[in-house]
Amino acid sequence: MPHVRTQLRNAVKTRLSTVPSLKGVYNMTRHLRGFQSDNLPAVLVAVEETSSAAPGSFEGARPVTRDYRVHLQVVLDDIGDAEDAIDAVCVDVEKAMVSSAFGIGAVQKWKYEATSAVVAQPTEDSTLITQTLLYSGSIQTLDAEPDRNLHP
Repeated sequence: MPHVRTQLRNAVKTRLSTVPSLKGVYNMTRHLRGFQSDNLPAVLVAVEETSSAAPGSFEGARPVTRDYRVHLQVVLDDIGDAEDAIDAVCVDVEKAMVSSAFGIGAVQKWKYEATSAVVAQPTEDSTLITQTLLYSGSIQTLDAEPDRNLHP
């Protein structure tokens, strides 16, 4: 079974793939390749993790709290009124991301954290407009089982 971090990233991508205003949902590394207009608007997903093991437990049986920050970068073509267009897509994304029920076990303390400023990113052949939404939550595992959520 994949790492719980991978499970969370894939569950987020699956959920966002049902948002009608999006034409694609990809891993953040998708930025390394060019986009065609029929790929946009899109969301790029990255998951950042910090963790802490419970003190006093035995190696291999230590409960680990894995705190996640989920970065959702909304990407659009550079169009007129880009801020309004990207905010419209963000409304759909935020509505889709309300629930912590991802089908991978309990994601505790799930919440929306922040949104970055709109940024223009030059590419080889165009300029993309991006804005990142940030979510956070926690998953419990054992140190020896980073692929198993302790709370199904």
